[in-house]
Amino acid sequence: MPRDFLTEYRLEMSALLSFVFGLLSVIGLVGARYINIEGKIVTFKLPAGLSSLQDLIQPFGTWVTWIAVIAPIGLVVCLWWLYDYVKKVRKLVGLMDTSSRAKFVRNMDDIEYLAWVLPRRFEKQVLDKKREFKL
Repeated sequence: MPRDFLTEYRLEMSALLSFVFGLLSVIGLVGARYINIEGKIVTFKLPAGLSSLQDLIQPFGTWVTWIAVIAPIGLVVCLWWLYDYVKKVRKLVGLMDTSSRAKFVRNMDDIEYLAWVLPRRFEKQVLDKKREFKL
């Protein structure tokens, strides 16, 4: 049975989205701090050190305040998603890194659950380990 796209590419998607939300967080927070609205004209008075961000911030206009709120939330969610993936992979590797058949069998429920929630390549590693122990 094929896995969900988000399950198979969780590491790549969480890293990419963390980068995008990180960039949007910087753009939103800097833009919200230095926004200047005069009538219907929106400008950003950035200090000299941040002037290189002017071209990135300008297209967002007044939406920059919404980005300053939403992007950090997205960044936290994506970083948690990445952390959870890494934590599960480390736990699975730790449980499978044993030469004791009894210890492997004792942890079989956790190993099978982790192989189920992680990409298919981990399930194949679990099957190889089961064959090694003749289970």
